Amino acid sequence: MVARNPALRLYQARVLLALAHGVRTSPGATFTVLFPRQAGKNEVAAVLVAYLLSANAARGGTVVVCAPSFAPQAEISIARVRRALDVIAGLFPGVGRAVISGHAISVGLASAVFLSASPEAHVAGHTASLALVADEAQEIDETWFNRQFRPMAASTGAPTVLFGTPWDGDSLLDRAVAANRLRDLDSSRTVRLHYQTGWREVALSNPRYGAYVESERARLGAGHPLFLTQYELQTVAAAGRLLSPADLALMEGAYPRLGQPLPGEVYIAGLDLGGDGSRADASVLTIARVIGDRCEVVEHRAWKGAAYGAVETGVAEAVNSWRLRRICVDTGGLGSVLAAHLHERCGDVVERVVFSASSKSEMGYALIAAARTGRLALYAADGAVEALQCREELRIATARFLSAGRLRWEAPPGSHDDYVASLALCIRAAGAVPPPRLATGRRRPA
Repeated sequence: MVARNPALRLYQARVLLALAHGVRTSPGATFTVLFPRQAGKNEVAAVLVAYLLSANAARGGTVVVCAPSFAPQAEISIARVRRALDVIAGLFPGVGRAVISGHAISVGLASAVFLSASPEAHVAGHTASLALVADEAQEIDETWFNRQFRPMAASTGAPTVLFGTPWDGDSLLDRAVAANRLRDLDSSRTVRLHYQTGWREVALSNPRYGAYVESERARLGAGHPLFLTQYELQTVAAAGRLLSPADLALMEGAYPRLGQPLPGEVYIAGLDLGGDGSRADASVLTIARVIGDRCEVVEHRAWKGAAYGAVETGVAEAVNSWRLRRICVDTGGLGSVLAAHLHERCGDVVERVVFSASSKSEMGYALIAAARTGRLALYAADGAVEALQCREELRIATARFLSAGRLRWEAPPGSHDDYVASLALCIRAAGAVPPPRLATGRRRPA
């Protein structure tokens, strides 16, 4: 089945053959498959579904395939299965052409139905007689899956196959992987339940993939949550500190705080806005210089309980005096008005950033990556309130890893994260500054 399929590499073919055998011989079993990101687990899932449809075209049966969302994930799965059917068509002569109707594919009497595993989707009424397959299972709510999808195979004994990457150790996939690893220790079992392929094995078949993963390790840091889960196939703690003591130590710079810009240096900033009034949180401006891919914080300015008018004036003055190339401004709440005024006064150097769950997650990951790779530094602690407050907020900031790869970070109850948010915005600004242009031209002949 696999030898004639040039789309599958050796490590994919190994897992596919094992799954095809296990699905045929182990009714009611749950199989788990971990592949690193972009290593081809979705192609393996597609060929498995295509094989089940083609092998059962005469006798019939149904495969139920679910993904965290229908658009685009389940739609992409439909397209992959259709391509896989074309590739393996020669191995199953006489089964007829595949027919696509809505969210289903039929080959003879066998069919595969593709569903969204979102709790908002209506999926009741389907039966899985050949297999129940879940893509990106780490993003599927376990309670919902067990309530809505598991019963689809209850009367038929169809096996379940969960594909994905690890997450926080508590996801649907992580729990099934842990259980399968224990079951596979039983020497009396003839069929393995868990299969995984590391990125180094993938790199043996595709050296360019290995080079890409190594570049991601350099960019994110070997201990970054995304690198650990997506490439090393390790789970991360569900809750804890945003930055470790080692991260904080690596951020300590040996250079002094600056009161004004130095000639020839490139400066950017991040502005987190507190409330407007005497009892509000602080508005914090973090100013940093960009040296290559390194972001070095050189100054903090804070306005505790100041009116927005005073903050706007102070920030506009800093934009001009520091010749900022970019300043990212939090536009939450009434901050949208201040950010708009700053944009009018300072132009496109001002980037207005909405702190949504998605954007805050992205900036949290960027902060972790910059800290763990030595690309972020703080000026040497000088005993000033700003230096002390910044370090304390970084030390106590908490992080929680949620479903779908989201990161939620915040201050503990009764504390603040104004400096942390300002720093995250500062790193975003640093990433938007293009590298310096090099002068080019013809050399005059001597």
